[in-house]
Amino acid sequence: MPLRDWIACAVFLLPTIGLLGQGILYVTTTEFMPYHADALAVAWEELPPNYQGFILGVIKGMGAGSVTVSITILVLVFIPLRRGERWARWAIPLIGVLFTVLTAYAAFTIDRLTTALTPWRQTLVLSGAYLIGGALCLWPIRR
Repeated sequence: MPLRDWIACAVFLLPTIGLLGQGILYVTTTEFMPYHADALAVAWEELPPNYQGFILGVIKGMGAGSVTVSITILVLVFIPLRRGERWARWAIPLIGVLFTVLTAYAAFTIDRLTTALTPWRQTLVLSGAYLIGGALCLWPIRR
């Protein structure tokens, strides 16, 4: 595998590991994050149990999506991309960018409509990393 592809793999792995960590955090949490409290302007303990259950379900669903996308990208990086399969060169950044841009949009919406400071900017940085990795993989090599 050419050096440029190894660098692309590393670039893909950085946001993917972060996304996996966030997903695991969301799947295992027992209450919402501080920015969720800011968005709702209420402490976790003040919410009725049925609200807590609903919010935890939404958070865990987001976490499950993050874990699923992360593991999918990890498999694509370590098997087809390392084998040099061309379809993986566009599939990985496509999956990564779609998921992170849509997630950033959701967080941005909450950020703008509430007093919460959501991590939408950090999520866009992950999108940028997937774009850089994709450019490394897809840019034609001059011979």
